[in-house]
Amino acid sequence: MTVPAVDPRISCRRSKALNSSLTGRSIVFVAFPRLRPVLAPNMPADRNKDVELSAKSLAKSAKAGRIMTDVRMAASIMQDAFPVGPGRNVGTAIYEIFEALKAHERSLPREVLRERNRQWTERRVRALWKKEARRVDHYEIQDLTAIAVEEARRERQHLKARQERLDAIIASAAASELGEVDFEEVQRFGGLDLPGARFTDADERADQSRGWGR
Repeated sequence: MTVPAVDPRISCRRSKALNSSLTGRSIVFVAFPRLRPVLAPNMPADRNKDVELSAKSLAKSAKAGRIMTDVRMAASIMQDAFPVGPGRNVGTAIYEIFEALKAHERSLPREVLRERNRQWTERRVRALWKKEARRVDHYEIQDLTAIAVEEARRERQHLKARQERLDAIIASAAASELGEVDFEEVQRFGGLDLPGARFTDADERADQSRGWGR
């Protein structure tokens, strides 16, 4: 409980008024001690309990937020490195990630694997992909990052080879008077990832002696 202090200016004005009204009389002034605010030394028990519960709730919320952030990070790494698209659905992506993780896991020393809580499973990969995991260990983020980097390198190499083949098509068409493309020359760059680029059964240059009726 706080007790308000007495304003000394009010006391002074009252003293002057009393002095003027009692001129010629004997006045005795009694000094009163200045009142100071007094704070209760201890908070009620219920208030202490509420503060303690609030602190625990905040700590729990912070931990949950950090875990959710790790889960989102793991899912983001996988979905960026192995995006779903034509020729790759969610099941295919999860399988490719699992195979990449197992290959990476086999390359690690045994001492490192013994210190881990678990080995990679397809079920674990699926839980991370769908953000259903309750927690993510640090080594899991490291493994996912490693396979994402490897996949990025492989994809870059693939795109570079594809770019070279596309340049070969353009160059072949530009060199021909009729704008034709010499696909036999293009094949030297590893073939094409385009429909109709390879020989078909109806191509006169292909071997027609086998494969009929399939």
